[in-house]
Parts: sequence; C-alpha cells; structure tokens
Amino acid sequence: MKVNQFFLIDNFLDNPDDHVNDIFSGEFYDVTSDVGIFKGIQPRDKDQVQEKLCWFLRNEYDVAYNFVRKSPEGQIEPNYIHSDEMMGDYTAILYLSPFHEGDGTTIYNNDESEKVKFFAAFNRMIVFDSELLHSRNIFSNFGEDKSARLIQVLFLNRKKWQQQQQ
Repeated sequence: MKVNQFFLIDNFLDNPDDHVNDIFSGEFYDVTSDVGIFKGIQPRDKDQVQEKLCWFLRNEYDVAYNFVRKSPEGQIEPNYIHSDEMMGDYTAILYLSPFHEGDGTTIYNNDESEKVKFFAAFNRMIVFDSELLHSRNIFSNFGEDKSARLIQVLFLNRKKWQQQQQ
C-alpha cells in the first residue's frame, strides 16, 4: 500500500478508553533532542495502536518510533510548523484527548500556506507523508492533567523489500 499524501481513519481503536487508561497508568518524561526539549512524552512499544496500524498498512511498514505526547495548555514546544522527514517516511497521529474546539493538525504547502486542516476527534487517526510541513492547530495546547491534549505519534518506514519494488 502506498500512502498518497494523507488519509484519515475514524474509530481507529475498538476500545480507546482502555488504551487511554493504560497510558495514564504510566509516566511521562521530558526528552531532549537537537531541536529542543519535548515535554510530556511516554514511549510506547508494540502496543495495540502499532499492531493495528501495521495490520491496516498490510505490514509493509516498520515502526521507527511510537510514543504518546501529553501537551497541557501553555506548554512550550520546540517547534511549530515542521516536517518529520528525518523521523521516517510517514507520520501517524492518533487523537486521544477529549473534544476541544479547533484541535487537530494543519498540513502546509512548501511556502507554509495552508493545504488542509484536520480536526481532531477522539480515536481519529491521520497518516501523512513525513516530508509534509505540519503543525498542531492550537499553538498553546489546552487542558490540564487528563484533559490536556493527548496524541499518539508513530513514525513509519517502508520495509526494504517494498522500497525495491517501487
């Protein structure tokens, strides 16, 4: 399967509330990288999101990174409009926070003009080419504790045999 630009899947998980409860039973950490400090990160490894996404993509991709990010209102982020091209071929974002007006992800053209705006809905996943410029829709994030913005991010790479067939 070739992902062409982006796609959206509603009702991604069968039991999203259980998944969120599992997330909140763990800890969140600050992670330092070349571009700054990413706050509120929880690494995930081969959880149900990863398994279902790989199944959905017919196991043609490997997951390079899988993590949850909790972003309460006012949390400073290291970047706004950015691409994830150094992280993988594709970016997948699963929205896990309660509804908040305007939340979601904007995809931009190379000149940073808006291309498409996705609005978050609980248990909605978007997948897009990692080279695309994007940002969260709400600059300052929102909520506190369990009502804070909560997303799960996965970076995917085409498996080697898939790259050779293209």
